[in-house]
Formats: sequence, C-alpha cells, structure tokens
Amino acid sequence: MTEEDKVTIADTCEDYYFAIINEDGVIQYANEQLVQCLYIEKSTPSKNLFYNFLSPVGVELLKDALQKAGFAANPSYLKMNLLNSMVHKANWRVARLKSIENKPELFICLGYKTNIEKPTHTPTPGILILDSNGHVLDANEKAADFLNTKPESLLNNPQLAGFCSSFKIFTDPISFESSPLMKTLLAGKPYEQVIEMRADSPDSKWLQFSFYPLFDDNATAPFSFVALINELPWHKEPYACEKELFRKEFLNLTSAMTWLIDDKERLVFANPSFLRFLSLNENVLNQNAIDVIPPFFTAIFEKAHRNVLATGTAHKKIYKHPLADGTTSYFLVNIFPVPHKTKRMLGGEAMDITFGYNVHEEIARANERLIRLTQVTTDAIWEWDLKSNQVFRSKPLIELLGSPDKEIIANNWWYNRIHPDDKERVELNVANLLHSKVSSWQWEYRLKQLNGAYRTVRDRGIVVFEHEKPVKLIGSLLDLTEIKELENLLLQEKLKHQKEIAKSIIDTQEKERTRIGQELHDNINQLLLVAKLYMGLLKPAEAANREIAGKVVESLDMAIADIQTISREMVLPKLKEKTLADSINELVKDVKKTCPFKIKFQCHKQWTDDISEGKKIALYRIVQEQLKNTIQYSKASHVIVQLVSNNNAVELIIQDDGVGFCPLKKTKGIGLRNIYDRTNLYNGAVDLQSSPGCGCRLKVTIPKC
Repeated sequence: MTEEDKVTIADTCEDYYFAIINEDGVIQYANEQLVQCLYIEKSTPSKNLFYNFLSPVGVELLKDALQKAGFAANPSYLKMNLLNSMVHKANWRVARLKSIENKPELFICLGYKTNIEKPTHTPTPGILILDSNGHVLDANEKAADFLNTKPESLLNNPQLAGFCSSFKIFTDPISFESSPLMKTLLAGKPYEQVIEMRADSPDSKWLQFSFYPLFDDNATAPFSFVALINELPWHKEPYACEKELFRKEFLNLTSAMTWLIDDKERLVFANPSFLRFLSLNENVLNQNAIDVIPPFFTAIFEKAHRNVLATGTAHKKIYKHPLADGTTSYFLVNIFPVPHKTKRMLGGEAMDITFGYNVHEEIARANERLIRLTQVTTDAIWEWDLKSNQVFRSKPLIELLGSPDKEIIANNWWYNRIHPDDKERVELNVANLLHSKVSSWQWEYRLKQLNGAYRTVRDRGIVVFEHEKPVKLIGSLLDLTEIKELENLLLQEKLKHQKEIAKSIIDTQEKERTRIGQELHDNINQLLLVAKLYMGLLKPAEAANREIAGKVVESLDMAIADIQTISREMVLPKLKEKTLADSINELVKDVKKTCPFKIKFQCHKQWTDDISEGKKIALYRIVQEQLKNTIQYSKASHVIVQLVSNNNAVELIIQDDGVGFCPLKKTKGIGLRNIYDRTNLYNGAVDLQSSPGCGCRLKVTIPKC
C-alpha cells in the first residue's frame, strides 16, 4: 500500500460543502463544513442567501447552473469560489431535487475543496433522493455502482434497506419517536453510517452514507432525505481479519494519544491524535523521541519511560499542561511494557481528562466552600429528609431552636414554633409547594425561640424531587428581626418627617389665605367702596346714562359682597376667642343664607374645646371643604353637620341626601385630598360612605392626644 492509500475515516468525513437551496438561492440546509465556512445563522434561515457569499460572476454562474441542472444523474458542473473574509475555492455539482407531492423546487449543491498549489482529483459521490419511508426517488450512476446494481433498478421505487441488510434506519414501520437514528434526523442533524458491502468476499467495500433531512416550514417529520455515498479506501488493503482491522482503525480513530517506543528510545508508532496534538507528522517516526517531542512533553519521555524500561513496572500519573490562553489541560498518562520477541518495547497512552478533572476539582472546592459557609454564616441552614423524617440543622439553627443537630422528630417540629397568626398562611404555602411541585420558595414569618420570644425570619429553600415526588427540603432561615425593627423606625421617622412637612405646608397655606383675605377686605374692598361712592356723586342728565350708572353701582355691590364672602372664607375666625362649635355654627348660618337646601348643625350645648389649636383649624377647614363640595355637586335637600366629643377623640360628621357618587370610581379632587391630608396630619381617620342616589356621609375622627 502506498502512502497515498493510507486514509482513515477521519480524513473522509465531510470534506465537502453541501447545501440544499431553493430557486431564489435561499439556503434550506447546510452541512457543518459550509456553516463554519460562511458563519451561517441557523436560527434565521431567511437571511442565508447563498448569493451573498459569491462574487457577481459566481452569482451569474450559479443562476445559469440552476437553470441547466438535471436530476441526480445529470448535474451541472462549475468552478465557484465562496467569499467570506477570504476565498474558499471549490468544484461544484448542482442537481435538481426530484420533488414529491408538489413540494417547492429545490437544488443540491455539492462542492469539493480545491487547492491551486496542489491540484486534486474531485471524487464523484453517489447521490440518492429518498422519500420519508426510504424509497429511492432519484439516483446517479455512481450510487448504483456502489450498491452493485443498475440505475433503473434503483429508480423502480425500491427501499434502501433491501440493498443493505445491515441498514436499520429505514426498516418498516418507522418509529420516529423511539428510534435514536430518527431522533438525530428529526433534530435537523445529519446522520452518518458506515457499512460493508459483500463482507464475505475479497471484493468487499466500505461505504459511508451521509443522510440529510428535508423539512417543510411547519413539519415535525422530514418529507425527504438526500443521501451522499462515498467509498472508504480501506478496500485497497489486503483482506485481513476483523480483529486486525478493528485494532488499526481503533488506534486511528481514538481521541486518546497512543505511541510505541523501543529500547533505543526511538518513536516506533504514533497515532493521529498524538501527532496532531504535538503538531508533528509521520516523518518523526523511527527518530529519537527526545529529539522530536516538544519541550513541554519531554519530561514524560526522559524520566517516566526510562524508569519503566529499567524496572518493568508500569507508570500511571496525571500530568498538567499550561496552554497559551492561560488555561491548563490535564492528561492521564499510562506507560507500560509491551511484550516483543527480540527487544524491549514500551507502550503509552495519554487521555485528555481536563473536563472530568476540572469538574472533580470544582466539586471538591464547592464541598469545602459549603463546609466553611455553614460554619461561618449566620443563616440557620437545615435539611429535612421526608423519607426518613430526619433533620440536619446547622449551628445557628441549633442555637435558635435549642435541640440536637440530628434526631428523628415529629412532622410538627417546625410548625409548633410558628406564630399563631402566621401558622395557617405558612401551612397553606407548604401544601401548595408540595402539591404544585414548585422547586423553590421564600416566605417571611415569626418563629419562636427557645426562650419563648418570637423572631421574624426569612425562610427560603429548594425541594428535591425523585420520580416527581418530593423527598427532601433544604432551606435556610435568616433572622430579620433587627432589620424589621430598623425598617419600622425608619418608617416612623419618614412619617414624622412627612407630617412635619405637611404641617408646614398647611400653616403656610393658612398664613397665605389669611393675608389674601385681609388684602381683599382691607384694600380691594375699600377701593370698590370708594368707586361706589364716586359713582353716587355722578348725576347723569340723560335717562340712559342714569340707568348705566345704576347698573355699575349694582355690580359694585355684588363685587363687594362676593369679596366679603371670600374674605370670610379665607380668614380663620378667632378660634382662640370662640369655641370650635361657635365658629362652625356661624359658618352654617352663612351657608343657610345663600344655599337652597336646609342645613342643621348639631352639637352638645356644653361644648368645650379640649383639643389643640391646630386640630380646631383642621376640623373647621374640613367643614368648609365638605360644604363647598356639597353645594357644588350634591343637589341635596337636607344637610346635617354634627360635632361630637368623647373621651379620646373628636368626631365630625357631615351628611347629605344628594345624588351621591361611587368612591371607588371617583378620583380624589383637591377638596377631598385636603380633607385626607389634614386628618392624617393628626393621626386621624376618614370614613367616606356614598353611592349613586343615596347621598354622602363623611366622618372624620381626630384623637385628642
């Protein structure tokens, strides 16, 4: 066998570009070689236009080839370069895909890489087009030759399994759900299988089948398959037993590095993985290993090999190799004596265990971290085995509950310590957690300490399921008591600050209202009175002018009256000289003069003001705001204002029989907001009851202290 004949399956697997495109050039399927070459986005096939990766000349060549292409037996041939940051030269075959069931027209594009410096013969693959049951729809002559038949025999709708008895993919019936082969194809991935034709004959040959599934846009099963057949060059070797063939190909295909060294320290054999990893070629064989092996691997050959040669004892050890990117690879190296008739030989193998080693190290580090964390964390960590009812508790939890870290305990070990007001809620949460198969939780509740005091805790954890049944709860308790106390203090400070701001705003508003009211009364009103006086001095001769003068005086009187009313509303009565009841009674009398409804004020005859000045002002302003709302919106016939004093609070009730409204639908206007703000300022409460057609009842309660 010549050097050119020494080809393995690794050299023949997908050394070509393969794509299925439609008549518009959109790529429907591409093999891994083409995907990596063009960086095709598999998730958005509509963007993958084949023409985008060709030169203008290449586009015209491909369009012409698509028009001229026949079926598998009569493809178009062209030389076409792919362009994607660099030029990828290839010889292409383009064949029309024989459609079935009115499927859209598709084309097979098969490109073999070429090299100008080293011209190579482009092989002719066998091409089969199959339906979903493995029946042959189309084939070229090469496929018929590989399968030892004639093209017309293939095209007579046979099943591929009839030609290859060891071919299990298309046996009838097909089980798309259970077949691992079909699962591969259904996932949109190619499936490859190597079979031996005429295995019992010296003329046997090995064929590599590569199947590519074709799907409709919304289909779950492929409607067709494209199969490419290539002959592996093993048939050129002399006929040998399967054991020898397996041994050789196993050494070629294994990912482990294997080698042989003789007693002269010469490298007698090295498999492809060894040569590839150390960036060597077969020219280094039969040379001194120390001279050809890279420096980072020399230590193994100098020390370990010589020691095994001297002692005859096998050597097994994990070696680490730093890489250029800063990471480290780990290899399990095994060196052992190999029996030989005439000389001493050593065999070696090195397996890359980086992934497993890193996982093992990470698990060890994670276990160590977990142990340290359980020792230093303030969280109370626990694990409850639901099968054995055994509970493990960390030291903080033991200190919190005051019981041994491991014991067999009743199911209520935890429930009995939950605060009665929280227990029902927590029990419901646990029941929902286990029933709905949720994998995690986070709750807050109060838990009783050993000394009987309750602490607020945040409980969070995970549920471990086996066969969809909960078998273990793992959680941690974080003591939030101090945090909650600080939050409450912060909230109280915030409310206090807000009340101080609100009081300052209200005091400022009152001062501004008083100033404006006094300005209206003392300035604007006086100017209007003077204007009225001057109008009275005018004596118009004409009757029309006298009528105009009278209307001007009438308008001035109305303006003076309105300003006096506004001034009285804006300027607070002298609450220090009068009681709150007297001030509200005067306000009710003023309203009674100007409003059509009947209004009544009810108060205890011996009313005494035993509340602060600020609270009296707030209640007086609330009466003003609510009566203003009643006048504007209620259309009421009767209004009652009640002022009641009890031991702890003062109650103000204003009730009408107007049209009413829905408090849930109606937004708070400025008047209602002022009522709520003034009440909240003194820790009071507002009870507003109303509904359409049933009037309105406002009750304001303000504590005396």
